[in-house]
Amino acid sequence: MKKKILNTEKIIGFSAIFISLLTLIIFLYQTKIISKQARLSVTPRLTFTAGVGHFDDVIKFSVGIKNNGLGPAIIDSTAIFANNKYYPLNFKDFTKKNYPQADTIISNSSTNIIARGATILPNNEVQIAEAVVPNEKIASYYKMYNLPIGSTDFPFDVIIYYSSIYEEKWKVSLKTVGHPIEL
Repeated sequence: MKKKILNTEKIIGFSAIFISLLTLIIFLYQTKIISKQARLSVTPRLTFTAGVGHFDDVIKFSVGIKNNGLGPAIIDSTAIFANNKYYPLNFKDFTKKNYPQADTIISNSSTNIIARGATILPNNEVQIAEAVVPNEKIASYYKMYNLPIGSTDFPFDVIIYYSSIYEEKWKVSLKTVGHPIEL
């Protein structure tokens, strides 16, 4: 029986096939990394901004949403969550409906309605609501919302669902601390 001997041509042929397969594997892995990097380079990250400003004769309460990410945040839906119910994100209407005494306590308020499909660009902030309360009515304000006087807590939750341009989806909540929840 004749012994099969690997000659130089076969060794070169097998080496070329091995190198080609290795190159294909590296190319596929590199494509996966580039795809992930492309998604991460346009990922939005919404965070809430809430503040209490003390002035001479009034206290100003405000809440906003800021995009700290690298890409635009496309709003899917927004809501106020209070008393185990969801309400449209419109603080004026919500306050009128649920806290009728607010008109006598809050001297000035404003609200921005964030519509479905709205886009918040990177490093942009949208003021959602603001309420100005005279110092002499501050105790009534806290009592209306069942909060201890001086509390910086918000009396209800604000929930925003948003997505990236790659249709990845997240949920962010005013009452939840930490990163947005990926859906």
